[in-house]
Amino acid sequence: MKTTPHLFAQRLSKALLALSIGLFGLMVASGNLLDYDSNWQFVRHVLSMDTMQPWFHGDALRGRAIHSEAIQRLAYAAIIAGELAVGLLCAAGGAMLLLALRPTGRIWLPRGKACFTLGATLAILVWHTGFAVIGGEYFAMWANQFNGQFSAYAFTGIALLALIYVNQPESSADE
Repeated sequence: MKTTPHLFAQRLSKALLALSIGLFGLMVASGNLLDYDSNWQFVRHVLSMDTMQPWFHGDALRGRAIHSEAIQRLAYAAIIAGELAVGLLCAAGGAMLLLALRPTGRIWLPRGKACFTLGATLAILVWHTGFAVIGGEYFAMWANQFNGQFSAYAFTGIALLALIYVNQPESSADE
């Protein structure tokens, strides 16, 4: 079956989007490693709940705070590992989707989509479950001076939309 310009454009678009999500994950992970202390302060303060806004009087929620530096550092390492895995999986998926553009590359299309699906799902788990749910709600990050909820929701939305788009079947019809 001959690849139409429309089909080629769809596949190229999906590959580039997957690579972009992968690049984001890799940039965030590398930023956390290269500027470890700045980002460590964010995680430490959210988990210890020691920089809450003056108007926050949630004493019942403050009991959730984690003051153990070892556990805080373990949580930070898990975040960095998750971000790195997102970057690697999505970038690998994007690279495979690029390979699928070749006339002999059909085998790479389902592999690339599968790899990207794992990476994008992990992205949703890291930023939605990790930052929005656990950080935002369990540790009341919404009331903390260190509040990353908006960024977490924004990236979660992008990852979810990309996950849906990349997994849509391609149409070879030029509409």
